[in-house]
Amino acid sequence: MIVLATGTNLPVWVLALLGVAGAVLGALTGRALSDGGYRVESDDAGGLPRVWWWPAPVLAALWAVVGWRIGDYAGWAAMPAFLFFAWLTVALVWIDADVHRLPDGLVLPAYPALLALVVAATAGLGDWTQLWRALACLAGLYAVYFVMHLLSPASLGFGDVKLSGLIGLLLGWIGIPQLVMGVLGGFLVGGVTAVAMLAGRRVGLRSHIAFGPAMLVGALLALVVEYQWVA
Repeated sequence: MIVLATGTNLPVWVLALLGVAGAVLGALTGRALSDGGYRVESDDAGGLPRVWWWPAPVLAALWAVVGWRIGDYAGWAAMPAFLFFAWLTVALVWIDADVHRLPDGLVLPAYPALLALVVAATAGLGDWTQLWRALACLAGLYAVYFVMHLLSPASLGFGDVKLSGLIGLLLGWIGIPQLVMGVLGGFLVGGVTAVAMLAGRRVGLRSHIAFGPAMLVGALLALVVEYQWVA
């Protein structure tokens, strides 16, 4: 049974502050992305996205959710990793939805950045087995996506493979069930999105649909909901 995850009961004013901070950073991110500076000559892109302001409310909501879900876990040391991932999600969703590409200039530097934050979270928790599990999940999920890319490169780009390692690292640090939920959630979101776009005739059967946003949304859903066995 899918149920809402257990929060950390942070005071509402703390969640509100996180929301305000997320809104400010989201607005700055939207402004920075709105000029299309991430585009390269090989991108098959049309006009720039006209709705530049959406990262502000979305990141505000995501940071409030991170505060509710992660809160003071590991003596507050875990929250920066998840706040960073939420910001990365907003930026990558914007870019991948626009040009169907997850830029190395953003994804690759995120590896050492997120790893450093996960190490700090592990130090705050004092249980280093979580770090080794996270690293194993990074390698394992990367390998799975790499094989899927080899089997069907037209369906799964190599940018998605590189993104999978970040998701494996973050969700693997929490636990294997969250990782499985995040991966399955990504495929579910991707499937629903594809059906909706086909039904609305926004794409055709041979069109390429960006999968990165679905992967990221699935990972975030794994923070909000969890699976419980029912006897």
